[in-house]
Amino acid sequence: QPLLLLLLSFALGSAGQEGLHPAQDTGERIINGVVCPKGSHPWQVALYDNNGFQCAGVLVHPQWVLTVAHCYQSEYIVQMGSDLPVDARAQRIMALQSFIHHRYNNRTDDHDIMLVRLCRPATLSPTVNTIDLPSSCKDPGTSCTVSGWGVTTPNGEKGVSELMCLNVNLISYQHCKPFYPTMLKKYMLCAAPLDRLSYCCTGDSGSPLICEGSLQGLVSSGFYPCTPPFDPVIYTRLCMYRKWVYKIIKANP
Repeated sequence: QPLLLLLLSFALGSAGQEGLHPAQDTGERIINGVVCPKGSHPWQVALYDNNGFQCAGVLVHPQWVLTVAHCYQSEYIVQMGSDLPVDARAQRIMALQSFIHHRYNNRTDDHDIMLVRLCRPATLSPTVNTIDLPSSCKDPGTSCTVSGWGVTTPNGEKGVSELMCLNVNLISYQHCKPFYPTMLKKYMLCAAPLDRLSYCCTGDSGSPLICEGSLQGLVSSGFYPCTPPFDPVIYTRLCMYRKWVYKIIKANP
């Protein structure tokens, strides 16, 4: 079972379609965010399990989705190619194979990263595309954007059906460690808005952190309560997993 403790998430809005249903209120919340420019995240996907929204992820290869390990399920329907959480025009492909990092710890979420292999390659288009893994780590202070589907208030009353974006800045390990003294590791990444009045809180993980055009992180974990001033959000630091990702993809053509 996925570890759902201390997760961040962008819960689905009210859009619905037969066979795919919005998640319960355990999803990531973009508080004080804005609607993403339409089509600006063609590599972002939604993973459904048993007709319910499970996690977000990113397409790093036509047949491979990168997400976080605590989202593991035996199978998924992966939706891609839309800014809406449920869209009849979007591509949907089954995925029956998942590859969790060999050092993943489900008690601490250390090495919280997983690859999901689609049953067939996605058809790439202007709305469905891959994103490269980072070749280097970005420095603290770098401006970034995290994106996801979700409700926009701490109590979850106001839902949205479009992809929402939030601008954040990377925070150094030394400055983030006091917030998470027992869990923060070097292969994790912290980010927060400068004013600490915006947040993504509680629920669907795996949503991407893009820094100066580079995929630097996936939402991994965070804390309640969802009230300001918000603590930094923890991401899986993807610049440290490039070799592992390519090794798995190469070994499983």
